[in-house]
This record gives sequence, C-alpha cells and structure tokens, in this order.
Amino acid sequence: MATYSLRELVETDIKSALPADLVAEIVSQPPFATVPGIFNLRDISNATTPDSTFPPLLRSGYAYRSAAPLSTLPDGGNTALATLGIKRIYDLRRPDERTKKPSPVIEGVEVIWIPDTLEGKPPVSATEPVPDPEKSTERLVAMYNSYLVSHAPVYKAVFEHIRDEPEKPFLFHCSAGKDRTGVLAALIHRLAGNPDEAIIHDFTLTRVGLEPGRQALLAAMESLYGKSAWENPVLLVLWGVHAGGMSGFLKGLDEEFGGAAGYLQQKLGLSEEDVARIRANLLIKKIEGNL
Repeated sequence: MATYSLRELVETDIKSALPADLVAEIVSQPPFATVPGIFNLRDISNATTPDSTFPPLLRSGYAYRSAAPLSTLPDGGNTALATLGIKRIYDLRRPDERTKKPSPVIEGVEVIWIPDTLEGKPPVSATEPVPDPEKSTERLVAMYNSYLVSHAPVYKAVFEHIRDEPEKPFLFHCSAGKDRTGVLAALIHRLAGNPDEAIIHDFTLTRVGLEPGRQALLAAMESLYGKSAWENPVLLVLWGVHAGGMSGFLKGLDEEFGGAAGYLQQKLGLSEEDVARIRANLLIKKIEGNL
C-alpha cells in the first residue's frame, strides 16, 4: 500500500492531476464503492477521518452519493449496483444536463427527477465569476445556500424516502457529485448528528472521487470561460472542492435554520415527528437495536 497524505490530496488544486495509483487505491476502499459507469460513488455512512475520535453514526449500505451515471452502464454495472441493493436513484441535475447525459434504464431501479426552481439555468454563482479572489469562497457559500431553496422539492423527496423506505437503499447524484449532492449529503450528516469534521471530510473526498471526471469538468469550465479559466483563482474555487465552502455553508445553515432539523421543518414542511423518524431511520441503532 502506498504512503500518502489524504489531506494533501484533497487540497490539491482542481487543475492539477492526482497520482493515478493513489486514486485507484483510495477509490477501491470504503467508503468508495465500485460500479462500472459511475465515478465518485461512495457510501456516506463512513464519514470518520483516518485520525478521528468520533464513531460513525449513519447506518451503512443505505445512502449513497455519486457523479452522474453513464447513460448505459458498462458490463457489470447493473450487477454491481444491484449488489449494493440500490433501488432508487435521485437525479439532482438540470434538464439540459439530463438531455446531454440521460439517466440509465436499470431493471429494478427507479429514477426520480423533480425539477428545481432555476428554470433550467445554473445558479448565478456558478456562471458569473467575481473579480476579487477574496470573495470566491463567499460566492461558493452563496451558491450552496441557494440550493436550499432551488432544490427544496427534490431534497424533500429524499428525506421522505428516508422516512418511509428505511429498508430501500438509495443513491443521489448531480453531474460531478460535488455541490448539489454535497449540500444534500451535508444535510443528512447534520441531521444524524455528525460533527463538522466528518461532514467536511465526506465533502472533500470528492476531490479524489471526481478525478476520473476531472478533465470533463475542466473542459466544461473552459467551454464557458475560455482557456483563461484555468488561471482564474475565483473559478478554481467555484469549480473545485474546498473545505471552506462547506464550512461556510454549515455555519449559515445553523444561523438561518438552527441546523438541518430546522431546515426540514421550516423550508421542507416536514413535521417534528417526521424529523424524528428520519433521524431514527438514519442512525446505526435503527438496525442494530441495542446501541
């Protein structure tokens, strides 16, 4: 096994390639899962860091996150997905993203797509860079906060799934499995009681998980802003994976809603009883009984 610093890897600038052998080693181990045709796929239950002192809280084998699957999974993809027990996929993408890369048709797996409120447009924060690099993280946090509004319908559907289908594993994804997916994963973690350290660790693992799709991400950035985008420090923050953005989002979530439970009740319209049931269905003690 190679020696490496995971912290250094996840902090690597998005324009710089990560060592292929290290990426292959990391994504071959939990919390990552291997399904041909889906990258950045992982079980969000294992959010503890290598040197953490807190135990895992989320039950394993239930909630998964990823980048968008290929429209047709390669040989072995369907079987690998079935092995994970995933029965439902929540697609968080815009209509144009779904048109370019339609969701795969997989026997026994239901794909749920609920339109966001952006009317097919990316959030302003993702398409209009600010000139001041000092404001880049602030813009990233604003984009994440906007998803709490624009994606409330599909986020609510996911939490209703957790409430009503505790024995039906599910996967949620956007295009890269980074921002829209990252916000939803953070809400799930926060509701379960995971500390910021665990949530940010789960978020920054995306830097390794999206490496197979990094060139496509950079190509998309270049198509919007030209080759100069690679040297724009603001864009590299907005399109990269930065702990500061998630940290700022969590702070804002607590300040505005008092945490994930407050968001579920105030914005998604779920009851206190709903929130209690959702939390219980997420926790390890739900299936192990005596913890």
